[in-house]
Amino acid sequence: MKATRTSLQAAMVLLPVLLGGCEAASSMRGAGWSDPKLMKSINDAYEARDNCLVANIHLADAFASAQSLAAQAAASCQTQTDVLNALSNPYGDPRITAAIQQDSSFRAMGYVLKARGQG
Repeated sequence: MKATRTSLQAAMVLLPVLLGGCEAASSMRGAGWSDPKLMKSINDAYEARDNCLVANIHLADAFASAQSLAAQAAASCQTQTDVLNALSNPYGDPRITAAIQQDSSFRAMGYVLKARGQG
């Protein structure tokens, strides 16, 4: 009887841990982590967006602020950002969309600063 009680207690402790591991794996699968083709598509979309940002940094206006140049570049690359969002955010979570938009703006600012020799 004592061995059965100990086994039952051990099972009660381990069951939530094991089920939690299954949940984490299914969450990763939903995010595309288990789909190599999807991950390649997402990586390609990141690269296309970044290449677009670099190509759209126009430094001709020496008096323009870094913020305005970055905003112009990010706006010019909205199509690439939308593709990236569609691939990496299949459920349309507004928090993920906002994070991807913020990342595009952040990266655009970094490219502007780098092009100006400030970054």
